[in-house]
Formats: sequence, C-alpha cells, structure tokens
Amino acid sequence: MYRLISTFCLSLLVLTSIGCDNVKSVLTPKPEPTIKIGFVVAGERVSYPNGAELAVTEINQQGGLFGMQVELIGHINSEAIQDVSVQLAEELIVEDGVVALIGPNRSSHAAVVGPVAQEHGIPMVTTTATNPNVTQAGDFVFMASFTDSFQGAVMANFAKNELGITTAAVLTRKGDLYTEGISEFFATNMDSLGADVVAHEFFDVGTEDFSEQLTKIAEMKPDALFTAGYVQDIAYVTEQARAMPMTNAAGEPTIFLGADTWDSTLLFMDENAKIEGSYFSGHFSPDTDEPNARAFVDTYETTYQATPTGGVAVSYDAVKLVIEAIQRAGSLEPEAIRDQLAATKDYVGATRISMFNENRQPTKSAVIFTIKDGEKQFYQQIDP
Repeated sequence: MYRLISTFCLSLLVLTSIGCDNVKSVLTPKPEPTIKIGFVVAGERVSYPNGAELAVTEINQQGGLFGMQVELIGHINSEAIQDVSVQLAEELIVEDGVVALIGPNRSSHAAVVGPVAQEHGIPMVTTTATNPNVTQAGDFVFMASFTDSFQGAVMANFAKNELGITTAAVLTRKGDLYTEGISEFFATNMDSLGADVVAHEFFDVGTEDFSEQLTKIAEMKPDALFTAGYVQDIAYVTEQARAMPMTNAAGEPTIFLGADTWDSTLLFMDENAKIEGSYFSGHFSPDTDEPNARAFVDTYETTYQATPTGGVAVSYDAVKLVIEAIQRAGSLEPEAIRDQLAATKDYVGATRISMFNENRQPTKSAVIFTIKDGEKQFYQQIDP
C-alpha cells in the first residue's frame, strides 16, 4: 500500500508540483489548533516555567479554551541578555502567533520587552518584575507582582518598627533597574520613618571582592545592611561581611536584609552564603493555609517533587490571569483580553490580587521571611 502511494506521488510529480502535497494532506491529519501563550524567563531560575506549565495543564484538563487546548511556548534566556529577551518576545508574537506574553521576570528585561508587546498589541503580564516603570510601555503591559515602591516600604517599615533598626546601610548592584530601584525605595522610606541611612555603596556586575564597599559600611556600624543584588552577589556580600565581622554600635552582628531576589533555592544551597538570621520580602509562602494556594502547593510538590518559590507562584498566577481574562472576554481578540485583564477583581490563585490600578499594577500582599537553620521560614504577611 505505502509503495503504491509513493509511486503515485512520484509519477504525479512529473505532471504537477502540488500533487504529492495534496495526497499527503489527505493521509496526514492536520494538527489540532491550539491557543498559544508565550513565556520568557531570564537567568538561571529554570523552575519558573513549571509554574506557568502547571496553570496550562489545569485549564487543559478542564477542556481548554473554546474547545481548544492551550499551548505554552517557553524560552529560557539563561545568559540574561536583554536583547535576547526582546528577540524571543518578537519571535513568539510574530512567528508563533501567541495570544499573550508571560514575563519576563527581571525588571530590566520587562522594561524593554514591554514596548514590543505594546507595538504588536499583544497583552503581556510580567512575572517577578517589580519595578513600577515596567508598565510605562502602555496599556497592554500588566504586572503580576507587587511593585518595588510597595516592597521597599514594606521592608523599611518592618526594619524600623518590627526590628527596631535605627541605622541602616545599603549596598546596590549598579546599572540594573530592579536593584537600583528597590534600594532607592527602601532608603527613602527609612529616611521618612526617621531612621538613618548611614552609607549607600555600589558595585559592578561580576564583582567578587566587596572589601572596599564593606569596609566603608563597617566603619558606620549600621544596625542593618540591605543588599540589593542577585544570588551570587548576596552570597559574596554576606560571606565577606560576616568574616570582618560587621557589627553595629553595640557590638552586635549587623542584620542582613533583602528583597525578593533572595527567594531562591540557589542561595540556600550556597554553602558560602552567611544568611542565617536574615530577613527578606517575597511574593508567596508555601506554608500558606489559604485553600487555593494550598492546592497549588500540593499539586506542584506532587508534580515536580519540589517546593514552589515565589517566582514559581507568580508565574502560575500570570498565566491564570490571562486565562481567566480570555474566559471572561469570550474572545481571543487582544483588545478584549487586555480590557478584561484591566477589569480583574479579587483574583485568587497562588497569590491574591484585589485589583489593578490605572498603571496596570496589582494591589496585593507581600510576605516577610526569616532564615533559620539554613532554611527560609514564614515570619509575617504584610497587606497593602
């Protein structure tokens, strides 16, 4: 049978160039159409796509959308090069025909990808990008995370009112939208609360020796050191500061403070990081008792044999926000999806979103963690 068909196609090719294609189209079923959602993540946090994939799996198990399965097309920009994130977003929109774009996770990447989504009129929901400037591209760009203006205020209030911090130093990676932004928000809020920011030092990407910055900070004997950087930065800084050792005016160890980049299994796996007793803000606690969030944690742990971080939870929520917007819109038209995203009220997923403001930034809670026995532990939830 197969030889006869092959011979038939070969003969027909002499007469027409489209004959075999026609026969093949009859013999090979066309793939079922899918609704495509794009996902871009920058850096080594390869678990983020798992959260997005879990949300897609859940909707597909319920029958998909409009009788079609949802397909997640994800790309990991492991080198974290901004131009690569832009290129990936362009390909997802133009070549793959995605109806929405999820991510990127870093503010500096989201800020340059947003204009691409806006230009093409494709809804975009960032994951852990927290700098408020990421939505400036226009009305198609949304955030699934709280903003650094909120996160900075949360950490400053916690430091001053919960820990009794009166003097703090700040150490910031230069040239990064997120790190410079969260440092500024933290320092400004500390100042408004009457605490003294006694030093603010900066470092370049790739710095391994922080002795110059830490020596200047140690001379000021701060109660706390707020470090705005990424995992390797934090590991180097905490190791070298403890080795000095850095202390406050009373001779007690300076307390280390951080923000959501601290919520990484890579940091807790780094034996050189001296982070015991530190505090940092995050998006989500896996110890939650909230029913929807608990179900997310249980399903994730069963599926991936791992505990979800805040970035995984927010990646899950970003996809769910788009799916629910599509369901409410009853349409795949980008403008309809955008309008329903903007109209989101009382979303409940792994995290909660009360609403989006006029800048498409969510009203939602933050979580404070402490590190005890080498593991992060839930300390308290801060509501807006």
